[in-house]
Parts: sequence; C-alpha cells; structure tokens
Amino acid sequence: MVRLPFTQELMNGRGEPKTIVFREAGPEDIDKVMQLQREVVDALPDKDLYQTSTREEYLEQLEEDCCFMAECDGEVAGFSVLVPNDADNPRNYGKYFDYDREQLAVTCSLDLTMVSPNYRGLGIQRDFNKIRIGTAVAMGAKEGLATISPDNPYSYRNFTVLNFDIVEQREMYGGKQRYLLRKVF
Repeated sequence: MVRLPFTQELMNGRGEPKTIVFREAGPEDIDKVMQLQREVVDALPDKDLYQTSTREEYLEQLEEDCCFMAECDGEVAGFSVLVPNDADNPRNYGKYFDYDREQLAVTCSLDLTMVSPNYRGLGIQRDFNKIRIGTAVAMGAKEGLATISPDNPYSYRNFTVLNFDIVEQREMYGGKQRYLLRKVF
C-alpha cells in the first residue's frame, strides 16, 4: 500500500518536470472537486464519456468512501474514489452481479477518476488506480470492479495494463453504455 501523501515526479510531453502530490481528500475539498468536474466535462468532446455527480453525491463520497486528490503547485490535477469493500454500500458495483453479502464484503469499486485537462497524459489515472488497489487490498478486498465508457480508450488502457478484464457491457447511468471490468487481487 502506498502511504499518503505521496509525491511523484512526472514529465509532460514537452519534457517539463511536474511534481504531483497524491493525498487523501475529505469534505473540505468539495469545491475543488466540483470545479474539477466542470473543467473535465467542459473539455470532453462527447459528454457521455463521463457521468457527472451532484455536490451532495460527492460530499457523501468524501465523507464515506476513500477519496484521493492529486495536486501540482497548488492546482488540482485529479481526483479519484475507491468505494470500500462493504456489503451495505449501495455504490458497490458487485450489486450489478447480484453478489451475496459475503462476496460484496470482499469486493471494492474503483468508482471514478477525473484528471484535469492540463494534466492528462502524465499517468495520473494509472497512479490513482495503483493507490486504490493498494488501499483495497490493505482493507481486505479480494476483487475490484470498475466501469468505463467503451468510447474511452485511455481509461480502458489504464485498467487493462493492470490486468482488469471486461466482464460485460451494459447500459448504466441513465442509458449510457459502460464496460464493467474486474480484477481479482
């Protein structure tokens, strides 16, 4: 498991070094999360690639789930959420597979990752995935589930490089097509 805060030296496409600090996020970060969501959605060519959340939904996650923030020189570079392995959490993706309580208790959900358009291409989503997997394993999870748009090759690559497999494709989030991916830890 990666201990947070964690500092990662990354290089952008112009060969300029960037120092990214990964840390835990909490309710005090709600305004940063909402601003990042606006930036991410505004930059998308296809708005169906991302499912937006309300302020209240993010606050609930910041209070109940494992949330992580990436920052560079005081600027938000990314945000990510891990839904812990909890049989009673309605955000546990195991519900899509009708898992029983025992299986839900060892299944976590890599729920979302947003990366600022200014910091794309630096591997931040992949770093978030590693942090979330390490956190999940430390919490006793045996399996991780995630959803991505079939039209998002970047997220797809970031999950498959970590040996996630597509389990199925289904309609979710009010009619949007999504892959459900799984990794057994």
